[in-house]
Amino acid sequence: MQEWDVFGVIASLAALFALMIAPIVKLTRAITRLTAAMENMEKSVDELSARNRAAHEDLWRHEHGQDKTLGDHETRLRVIESDRRPQRRS
Repeated sequence: MQEWDVFGVIASLAALFALMIAPIVKLTRAITRLTAAMENMEKSVDELSARNRAAHEDLWRHEHGQDKTLGDHETRLRVIESDRRPQRRS
């Protein structure tokens, strides 16, 4: 082999190495960014779930208060209706 043949083989190997390394580096960066994004999204979903749970507890607490108020009104209406006796016409 001549000197230029060795140089050509080495250059070809270097080019092949560069062609394989560039996509691997890009893929690694993309995977790293996606991993970070997924971690942030997971934290956001956990926070949203906690706030959602607290909001639902507040809504149910308010709903139970309304049930009590409606029950009181129902009782008052029954008392008022029982006090009113229909007037009979003679």
